[in-house]
Amino acid sequence: MDGMNNKLDALWADYRDACPDPEPSAQFMPALWKRIEAQRAATTLIFRRLARVCVVGTLALTGLMGVVLIPYFQDAPVYSNASYVDVLAADLANTYVDLLNGDVK
Repeated sequence: MDGMNNKLDALWADYRDACPDPEPSAQFMPALWKRIEAQRAATTLIFRRLARVCVVGTLALTGLMGVVLIPYFQDAPVYSNASYVDVLAADLANTYVDLLNGDVK
């Protein structure tokens, strides 16, 4: 057990030598917070750019749909002076005469 304690003590001593304590000064905490804020700002900047790209892409897609699809669907035949029954009658090709004559397929 003493041999393991000696090895552990030697390991801790090597660690202290490899990673010395930073010198405490009046600028330690402000410098540390400055580095933290710089990292946060970089991460926030990435998300802001991504959000802007998504918004611009959505606006472009909406504009394209408005320019292409809306005129396409507005060119469809519209029954402006017809009643609901007239539209249904025009949609159904079969009439009672066709049913009585047996012409229905």
